[in-house]
Amino acid sequence: MRRLVLLLVMVSAVAAGAQERFVNRDLNYSVIAPSGWRWTEVAKGQTWVAQGPRGERFTVYASQPSTSRIDESWLKELLPALARDAGAHSARIEHYMQKRATSPIFPSVRYAYTRVAADGKKTFVDGWVACSGRIYSLEYSSPSRESMPEFQSFVRSFQIVDKFASQRSARASQAQQGLKNGGAATDILGRPIAPNQGSGVIR
Repeated sequence: MRRLVLLLVMVSAVAAGAQERFVNRDLNYSVIAPSGWRWTEVAKGQTWVAQGPRGERFTVYASQPSTSRIDESWLKELLPALARDAGAHSARIEHYMQKRATSPIFPSVRYAYTRVAADGKKTFVDGWVACSGRIYSLEYSSPSRESMPEFQSFVRSFQIVDKFASQRSARASQAQQGLKNGGAATDILGRPIAPNQGSGVIR
């Protein structure tokens, strides 16, 4: 009987300490923040921030549906874009690095850099980016990287909620882009070519 009571207490303790998965169906992802952190929506719904009790912030950004790829040209532009933004605020970028990753989404890219303000104050930035129907970016900015283990766990927990929806979003985005870029494509007989022709409008 004593063993049964002890087992129930242990199970209750694990359940009480369990981390709740944050699910964003509109942006098609889920992720687990450290226990006790709270979520805030910013930037018109595309950006959510998980904030810890000491003020730490893990940011999740999801773009509009996109057919973009995190390819070599995209990666080549990342550092110049960061440098331009820093320069606009009288800051500079140091110790930049990027590394390809295979998880939690394949392919992914992890990056890190130090942003040095005009007064010499340093901010360490660690991030992860991938594309699966949308561009997803997770980022952690801090003065000390104190919560890096928590951020690494946060990144590992990231999942796409509906993989089929991400594929549909990418195809719909590609179709819209095709319409913007000129006349409708035609086959060899001059008939219009449309994605999933005859099966309704992609939404």
